[in-house]
Amino acid sequence: MKHLRKIGILIIAIIMVAAIAVGICVVYAVRNVNVTFLSYPEDEENLNSEIQSVKQGVLDKVRGRVISSVNEDDVSSCLGDDYYLGSFEKVYPCTINITVMQRREVFAVYDGENYSAYDESGKFLRTSETNANSRDGEPNLIIEGASNDAEIKEVASVCAIFKSCTKDARLLRSLVEKVTLYKSQTTISIDTDKVTFKLWCGLSIEIWDYSKYTSEKISKAYKLFDNLTPDQKLKGRIISRIDVDGNFDAEYTEYGADV
Repeated sequence: MKHLRKIGILIIAIIMVAAIAVGICVVYAVRNVNVTFLSYPEDEENLNSEIQSVKQGVLDKVRGRVISSVNEDDVSSCLGDDYYLGSFEKVYPCTINITVMQRREVFAVYDGENYSAYDESGKFLRTSETNANSRDGEPNLIIEGASNDAEIKEVASVCAIFKSCTKDARLLRSLVEKVTLYKSQTTISIDTDKVTFKLWCGLSIEIWDYSKYTSEKISKAYKLFDNLTPDQKLKGRIISRIDVDGNFDAEYTEYGADV
């Protein structure tokens, strides 16, 4: 009888544990996904349908799962190549809040035959025979001198700073034709790492030793550019660097002149 009583108690305990586990799974099962969708102005008319599409895709993937078992990779796998996950938050007991960002095609690298397109962060998107943006058909900003994905992302990060220093952050592609990365091969002081922005208007902006005080150097150069005459903007270059006294210096010169 004692054995039967112990067996009965054990069975009851197992049933209670199972019931609790089932209850927890029910309470903490994902039921809601809230989506904040950050797109670009030209896409706002399709915003609601995009939100619903993303929301449904995520729900199909994670609905009913215990919320603690859901991670960012689960959500990211539901997004197409045109989007990426900006933020991910679990709100217990059953809700996930996400921010979805739209990728924007900005850069292109030419290999002699085809153009590889990249988004604003330097992530590869597609390959094409022509340098035409997938959304507006206008040229993407050409990147030259970058020999690998890491350097492309490095250039993209410098371009992001350049964009933030302009009066209108949307003007990067319409202002800059190409950006060239140069890595120093010697220890000569004038042979320094630099990024050169070739503007559509004709002028170039060179940021010397670009990895240090990048924002300050670009800001100094752009302010000088903004104050040039229309004729000056058609030619020459601006070099932005730290001078021998440790001050930020930006100087305009016509090609062939000494700096």
